[in-house]
Amino acid sequence: NRQRENSRVQQWLSGWLGLGILWFLVAIVLFSSHKPYRQGLVFLYWLPVAIMLISRWPLVRKVWQRGKPIIITLGALIAWAAISLVWSPDDDVARQLRRLLFVVLFLYGFAFFGLLRPESVNGLLRLACHFLALSCLVALFLQYSAGHFEHRAGGLGLLEHPILGGYSIAIAVLLLVFLPHPTHKWIWIASMTVMAALIVMTQSRGLWVGLLSALLVLAVLRGERRARIVTCCLLMVAAVGVLQFWEVITVRGMSFRPEILSASFELIQQRPWLGLGIGANYDFQLASTDILISHSHNLFAHIAIELGLVGLLLWLAVWICVFRVAWNSRDLALGRALLAILIFCTIGQLFDGGDLWGSPRADWFFTWLPVGLGLSLVADR
Repeated sequence: NRQRENSRVQQWLSGWLGLGILWFLVAIVLFSSHKPYRQGLVFLYWLPVAIMLISRWPLVRKVWQRGKPIIITLGALIAWAAISLVWSPDDDVARQLRRLLFVVLFLYGFAFFGLLRPESVNGLLRLACHFLALSCLVALFLQYSAGHFEHRAGGLGLLEHPILGGYSIAIAVLLLVFLPHPTHKWIWIASMTVMAALIVMTQSRGLWVGLLSALLVLAVLRGERRARIVTCCLLMVAAVGVLQFWEVITVRGMSFRPEILSASFELIQQRPWLGLGIGANYDFQLASTDILISHSHNLFAHIAIELGLVGLLLWLAVWICVFRVAWNSRDLALGRALLAILIFCTIGQLFDGGDLWGSPRADWFFTWLPVGLGLSLVADR
């Protein structure tokens, strides 16, 4: 009787957590303010994960045993970020520690769901992707029905930024590519078409390069005749797109990226090993413009600035561990999807990297979401 009751409680908690994961993926397009989005996460996501961490130690031990390499590297990274508060100029220590806690809860949530509901992971991700596709349709309609043809497209709500919104939608595209529907193919085709249209209209070149590279690499790795045909088609479409929209591609130049990267290296050299500390703000004054740049636009450079080379090496260790999980799980649809997402996110982090430790937002789609999916796969296997 006790075992049956325990099983029922765990299934109830995992169902609650599934709603939280769906909220994280979909509710981001429902609000233009972070506050209601985070409040929903507190109740639907953080709370069930906290209950499991406190009261379900057998689950915690299973996750630890199956995902030890990732968890050890993650623990080291988060511990180093917490230690950096000693020399960080940010006085709000409680806020930074709270953000670190949110990351821990987020990652354990995916691990618990993969452990308790492995058969539901793919279906939940597909459902979220279709909701995001619907939001893309609404966003494109609202923009172009208002006659804003000259503006770069973005998503709804907190995905309205052309770059961050585009990257988040591209991850949904990669999930749908590798998690196709066994039935209702027309829904899959419609969702893919709408999301691809929004990605093109974001005019984000780093996004295009990353998405095309991920699809090409996965097509080559599969090595089938059909994969080679798809690869050739993608290359031809890309070539036609470059020729047709050359002015759009080149009009913004390099967007100061080389100068920003050079300034980032100079800042890293000031405190190469320890960094400025988590939560530190910094600005770049470039010689070629009067605009003050407040971010390195490269996640790896940003981590090195904030946490030093020690923090950068720890983040790379986490990323490599997740790559290893994806490669070892490439026989599964989600494993192949994760491998494509990691390739895409790695390229994206070079051009438009965000912040690791901000509160839950669009940046998490191409930083912590791949790590969470990796832990879900580890817990399942």
